[in-house]
Amino acid sequence: MTRRALPLLLGILLALAGCESSPWKDFHSKEGGFSVSMPGTPVEKRQAFHTQAGPVEAHFFTVEADRGSLVYMVVYGDYPEALMAANDREMLLDAARDGAVGNIQGTLVSERTVSLGGHPGRELQALSSDGRLSLRMRIYLANNRQYQVVAVTPKETRSTEDRDRFLNSFRFTGN
Repeated sequence: MTRRALPLLLGILLALAGCESSPWKDFHSKEGGFSVSMPGTPVEKRQAFHTQAGPVEAHFFTVEADRGSLVYMVVYGDYPEALMAANDREMLLDAARDGAVGNIQGTLVSERTVSLGGHPGRELQALSSDGRLSLRMRIYLANNRQYQVVAVTPKETRSTEDRDRFLNSFRFTGN
C-alpha cells in the first residue's frame, strides 16, 4: 500500500464508522423515577389525555434506530389517586394491554405476568394489523404511576438481542 492510499483508506474507515448506529447509553429520568439503556439519547415529549377519572399527562422518551425501523420507548403517567383507590391493579393492567394492542390495531400474540421491584406488571407481544411490525412491551404499576417499556421491530427481525437488552435494562430509581 502506498503512503497516498493510507490517508484515503483511513478516511473511508472513519466515514463508515460514522454510519454505525449510535452507541447504547444509560438514560436516567429523575422526574420519572427510572433508568434504562437505549441506543442513543431519547427525545422527550409530553401529551395530556382526558380519562373518565380525570386528566393524565403522559411522558414519552423515544429513540429511533436503524433508520427508524426500530423504536425504543418508555412512557409513564400518573393515575389520579381516586382511580387507584377504586380499581384493582389487574383491571388497570388489562386496560393498558387492551389500549396498547388497540392503538396499533394489532393482535395479541402472547402475554405473561411479570414484576419488577415488587411492582406488578405484564409483558406482551403483539403484531401490527398488517403483520409487519412486532411490539414487545412491559407494563408496570408502581404506586399510582404506570410505566410502559416498548420495543417495536420489524416482524422479520432475526436478532432480538438489542430489544431484550433494552427491556431488561429498565429499573425503578424512585421519584
